[in-house]
Parts: sequence; structure tokens; C-alpha cells
Amino acid sequence: MNAPPLLRGTVTTALLGCSVAWAQPALPGFELERLEVNPGRGSMVSGNGELLVPGGVSVGMVGHYQHLPLVLRNGENRAEMLRSRASAVLAGSYGVLPWLEVGAILPVVLWQKGGDLGFVGLKPAASQGLGTPVLQARLGLLARRDEHPVDLALDLAAGLPVGSAEALARDAGMRFRARATVGTQLGWLHPTLDAGVLLRSRDPLATPAASDQTLEVRMGASVATVGKGLRGELALRGAFAADSRQPSVELLAGGHLPLSNELELFAWGGPGFGATPGTPIVRVLMGVSFRTEPPPRMERLPEPVPHFRLEEHQPPRQEPPRDGAMPVPTRELLPSEPLPSEPLPSARAERPAP
Repeated sequence: MNAPPLLRGTVTTALLGCSVAWAQPALPGFELERLEVNPGRGSMVSGNGELLVPGGVSVGMVGHYQHLPLVLRNGENRAEMLRSRASAVLAGSYGVLPWLEVGAILPVVLWQKGGDLGFVGLKPAASQGLGTPVLQARLGLLARRDEHPVDLALDLAAGLPVGSAEALARDAGMRFRARATVGTQLGWLHPTLDAGVLLRSRDPLATPAASDQTLEVRMGASVATVGKGLRGELALRGAFAADSRQPSVELLAGGHLPLSNELELFAWGGPGFGATPGTPIVRVLMGVSFRTEPPPRMERLPEPVPHFRLEEHQPPRQEPPRDGAMPVPTRELLPSEPLPSEPLPSARAERPAP
């Protein structure tokens, strides 16, 4: 991971001077995490464009580990600002209307550790802290359950600046995200595409700019198997930020193991590519999710459905004909009770006399 020019000069000056300041400043606070878990239908890494039915609930708990998410290099010199980071994420979602779903994400940094930054005159990041809580609304635009060819949803989310800046888990201001997700089913595969933009505070490790806000474009693609047993999934995530010279790309593979109709275990892992802060060399996720949805409501018919009975009528006894043909009993399907609006005449009145 290459150092941005602003911090690269600090590292170079410290290395050449070989001196440590008496009062070491802390790392500038910003939100380092780049992966947002999905609180609704789909997987914890990516949604699939579907919404929960009204009254449906989805809750997930994720354990998250990153290796080398923040490393600065200046030529052959290397500063491992964060070697390891472990966090937990609680995510939940609730179906309000057929076209509306609301959710929330709460991350917590459980433990993180970096290298010795004294030679560059910086204090290490805090080992624990609260991450950036996210509130989300998911709008359903198209749904296969309504006989549309694809599922299409629009996510609108806001990140609150109430996390821990010392733990690199909070931006200076609010974060706003808009993302569209489309998915469908092709045989035993379920492909998904998503694209969106993130408006956030500018990375303080990047070069200075006139604006304190920056725009980041995020895209992703995934394909998952469908079925009731063990399911696999492959996801590719990418981010292109205006305050970074290189994109951030991660390739993740995962599996889902259902324990019951509502409960399932999952595990993800894969490498990261790019020099953007927050892109780890390796990322691993493990967790459990719970989802329950009420059955679809039965539509009420405007008029009562009549009940029918099968009535058998025996022919009158008579002498057998000479040709040998014998009369057989007849059966009629008659309403058990006449409808109030149209009373049925008696069956005997309609039947001609023998």
C-alpha cells in the first residue's frame, strides 16, 4: 500500500532525521472500513435486489478480521500502521411495506494493533472503539414475486459520525450512500449486480484539497448457487475514490450452511488489491444470520363459494326389455344449499316424470 504524498513526506522526514518528537500526534481520524454488510435478503456481503415481506425480520452477527488494512511505504521503508484488526458487526432489517424495508448496521472494533510508529512521530491507533452506525432504507422498484423479470432495489443510507476517531472508525462528518441492486435467478445460479456512490469526508491522509467532502463510486458483482442445502457464492467488490490514486478491489468467496428454515451459518474470505487505506491483504468473515417472514395473506373472495353434493337417482323398476338393455342409475351434482341471490328450483320439478 503506497503512502499518500502528505504522509509520505512526514515518513521521509522522520526517517532521514532519525528523531522522535516529544509529543507524538495521533493518527488523523477517519473511517477505515470499506466493507458494509448487507442487513436484508441476500448474503452478508451483497444484497440481491429482493425485499423482506411486510412483517419480515432479518438479523445477522458477523465476526470480522483484516490483515494489514493500513500500510504506508516510502521506497523500501515500510510503516505498518495497522497489522491486524478484529471487529464485530450487528445488522438487522425489517419489512415495513411491500416496497419498503428499513435496516441498521452497528460495527464495533474489538481489537486492533499496528507497528511501532514512534520513528515517524505518530501515536498508534486506539485498540478498541465504536464504528460508524448506519441507518438504511431499501426501496423495491421491481420484484420477481410480482412477475417482473428481475429484482431491483434502491438503498439510501446515512452513516452517523458518532464512532471512535482514535480507532479509525469515524469520519469528520456524515456519510451518505445511494446504491442500486439488481438480481435474478438463472437455473441454479443467482447473479447480482450493484452500483452506487458514497459521499464522505475527505481522507486526511490524502493530498489537501479545497473541499472537505469527496465522492466515492462503489460497484460489485456476485453469483450464488440456490437450493436448500449448502450454498456457495463468489463476490467481487470495487471502490474508486476521488481522493485516492488507485482503486480498492476485493475478491471474496463464501459459503452458507442452513441450520433450520430461519437460521444459517456463513463464512467468507479473500484477498484485497490496491493501495487505498482500508484495503486489507486478507479479509475473513464468519457469522450467523436469522430471518423469519410471515406467510403471504390469503385473499378473501367477494362471494361465498357454494358447496355441492353428489346425488344418485335410481330408475323405476320395470320389466327388462327384450334387447337385454338395462337402465342404470343417474348422478347429479347439486348445491348443498341454494344460493341466497339465485334460489335453485327443486331437482324433482326439473326431472320429467317417467
